[in-house]
Amino acid sequence: MARQQFIDQIYHLVKNEYDNKTFTFEEVWKKIIKESKLSKEEQKQNIGIVYTDLLQDARFVYTGNKKWMLREFATQEEIAQYQNALYDFNTDIAEEGYIPSVTQATTKDEEEEVEDKGPSEEEEEDMDVKSSLEKTVIDEDEE
Repeated sequence: MARQQFIDQIYHLVKNEYDNKTFTFEEVWKKIIKESKLSKEEQKQNIGIVYTDLLQDARFVYTGNKKWMLREFATQEEIAQYQNALYDFNTDIAEEGYIPSVTQATTKDEEEEVEDKGPSEEEEEDMDVKSSLEKTVIDEDEE
């Protein structure tokens, strides 16, 4: 199946089954696998490509917490909020208590202070997405 066909299939599935509600990639990918009858090898070959294509397709908007929705059902204000939450921590929608892990010294004599607090929330979310994508491969026997 061609790359664009997967994204078009996801779009039609979401439009028909989710309408203006949010969905996860994992939910729709499992449905696509069953509809397309992809082998385990085909799933492994395509899951990353399809996820990347979803990220780049303007018909979809990422709302956070592994959730997506169709852009046509989001208002311009909602889209702006989602984008600000992802890219700008100085907005009202940023999580309370956010503390940058790197702070710069206020004078020449002070050294730069770097706190190692482990992965950032964004890095943890990326790890969660990768982990859930790996778990989404379905054995043909499980169908």
